[in-house]
Amino acid sequence: MNAQTRGEVKSILVAEILRSWGSLQLRATGTSMLPALWPGDLLSIQSREFGQVQVGELALYFREGRFFIHRVAGKSVLGGEPVLITRGDCMTEDDPPVRPTELLGTVTGIARDGAYIAPASGRGRLHLLVARLLCHWDLLRRLVLRLHAARRDAGSRFNFVAGRAAS
Repeated sequence: MNAQTRGEVKSILVAEILRSWGSLQLRATGTSMLPALWPGDLLSIQSREFGQVQVGELALYFREGRFFIHRVAGKSVLGGEPVLITRGDCMTEDDPPVRPTELLGTVTGIARDGAYIAPASGRGRLHLLVARLLCHWDLLRRLVLRLHAARRDAGSRFNFVAGRAAS
């Protein structure tokens, strides 16, 4: 089975789980949503009707064999069809419009380092500044990602040692 077929099967399974159960959890892997989402974050996804999605929410959609979670920057109509305009917080340009058939749901919660975080519905000035710095300054982004991974690894080593000591 090739990568595109696997991606299509995954999207069908995710869509079916969301239709049947209404929610699921996915692990974040990319950096396009820094600093709102970090690699390794566990995201709670809720099924949503296209018309219910609001500007500022984080939308999960499937396109070209891949899942994307980007912020809804706006709504529009293209060729008589409603579309969402999305963009990663760490990206400089909008994504191609998201059609209703591509939308799978929205992020309702983020689990990171043992804490549960509600996703921010807007992007304040500080958030935008940090996102732009991480987007345009590759050295800073690599450094911050290494620090994040080291902190996460140190926490998991501590949990492992604490778990063994308790048994």
